[in-house]
Amino acid sequence: MAGSTGTDGAVFLSGNAFLYSADFGLGEAQDGFLVKFTQAGEPEWQRRVGQKVYAVAADAAGGVVALGEEWTTEAHTPQLVRYAADGTASWTKTFDGAREGTLLSAVALSGTGTSVVAGRLVGPVTVDGRTFDARGTGGFVVLAFGADGALAWGREVPGVNGRVGSVSVGADGTVAVAGESVGLLVWNGVALDEGGPFVLTATADGQERWVKQPTCGATSVGTVAAVEPAGPVATACGNTVTRYAADGALLGTKSLAPEACESGTCSLAATTLVAAPESGLVVSGWQRDGAGDTWNQDAFLRLVTP
Repeated sequence: MAGSTGTDGAVFLSGNAFLYSADFGLGEAQDGFLVKFTQAGEPEWQRRVGQKVYAVAADAAGGVVALGEEWTTEAHTPQLVRYAADGTASWTKTFDGAREGTLLSAVALSGTGTSVVAGRLVGPVTVDGRTFDARGTGGFVVLAFGADGALAWGREVPGVNGRVGSVSVGADGTVAVAGESVGLLVWNGVALDEGGPFVLTATADGQERWVKQPTCGATSVGTVAAVEPAGPVATACGNTVTRYAADGALLGTKSLAPEACESGTCSLAATTLVAAPESGLVVSGWQRDGAGDTWNQDAFLRLVTP
């Protein structure tokens, strides 16, 4: 499902093994799994992260935060687990009361160790004494947890349906959340009333900032965002990358053209976006060559400079 690289070169790999187990050298990995590899590629430890895992993010101390969910006959309950470098669970947040329609699918870590979770939540769900989606109508949430696991702040976008594709945290703590909405989305007094792709931002302490609707091109399988080191926020969906200044002003767009298109009919869709440490954006996704019943699909990885 996802991978993340720590500052020490360790690599964390997560995935879901439902029908068949996977063995990376530490025994069978089943359900939602998380494996830590050393910089040399040796498996170090392995953990089960619920029935299903959605996202992971490595920290600066050799540890990682993982977002998954545990299944019962009544509900799919999201859980957030922070693991230390040796694989011990430092703390766990379980979102008891989450109902059908909940999908907390994105997590990111700030430089100070704050874990930020984003997705759709149908409740009511009480976290550290605060209740989210008290009416049980569902909506988007952005939740920040301190290094000790305590809820630092939370924001709700009530009544909206859809899916969150990613969350990113910048060097100054700026949070960017991207996805697709169905229905009215209101953020900091600005309304996107037609649904579709969106990117919204918040300050390090959770104050709402701006929301925009990027252009996606013809083929889109989701919207993702990344906060660049200098402050701009980039989004990618379909074949288009859009960049906004820290204050939300449009900086420009760039279309990603298919490469080596043998059939002459190709489509391209970005699925992941990461800000490079120095400059530029790393974009990955897929390119489909051909149409109808005869087509081939390959993955791509590109560095896009401003």
